[in-house]
Amino acid sequence: MFELNDIRTVSLVGTGNVATHLARALLKAQVRLLDVYSPHRAHVVEFARAFGCNPVSSLQDLTTDVDLVLLCVPDDQVSKAGTALSPGRAIVAHTSGIVGLDRLKPVGTKTGVFYPLQTFSKKRAVDFSAVPMCIESHDPETFDKLTQLAYKISNNVVAISSSERELLHLTAVMVNNFTNVLYSMANDILNEHKLNFDLLLPLIQETAAKVAEMSPTEAQTGPARRNDSLTLTRHRELLNRFPHYQEIYDLITKHIIKTYHE
Repeated sequence: MFELNDIRTVSLVGTGNVATHLARALLKAQVRLLDVYSPHRAHVVEFARAFGCNPVSSLQDLTTDVDLVLLCVPDDQVSKAGTALSPGRAIVAHTSGIVGLDRLKPVGTKTGVFYPLQTFSKKRAVDFSAVPMCIESHDPETFDKLTQLAYKISNNVVAISSSERELLHLTAVMVNNFTNVLYSMANDILNEHKLNFDLLLPLIQETAAKVAEMSPTEAQTGPARRNDSLTLTRHRELLNRFPHYQEIYDLITKHIIKTYHE
């Protein structure tokens, strides 16, 4: 399974959603997890117990005899965590969608990005083999090693530059976080009237399935697409109890009308 120059050992900085899912995927691929660090001691101990690795009390305590240190930390902590490391022979890579590779420049040349393009929740299983793994490094050997590691956990591995990854992250927020807000709004409205959100699940699933077969522009339907003023007016009336949601409804409706009717 492994070649001599493969990444066989990994230490993790962070114990959140991304670290948890990467740890599961790496262990499944028979990659050894050595150390884990987080400023939250209780989280470190729990994580280490779950994944059979060594909890350490500081970044300086991470072993230098490791192939890769993965920084699974909030975006604004990547530079700070990287510069606090004493990586030794290890590659240092971050998992952020928005942070440029250059933020790891002070660490040295053996740096990279190992970004899984997916939404993660600790208690929900994810099929990692389908998760796009976005890889970047200025060092060819480091790039090859990160790519080989990515292929051990995913069938979808792509070379993505920092500028491209920023755009992917932006659009990922739109299709995931923004749509989830709309789901939450719909849930609030239905709860107000004692209706079950589950009634919308087949529609949500079909909407997602359609854009795998046609462009989002082609897939658009609904009253704004038809410019059905009677229905749009009634929808606004129904949202009188939710004025903030009404603003969002109007903004999106105007965009759809402008796109298809102007």
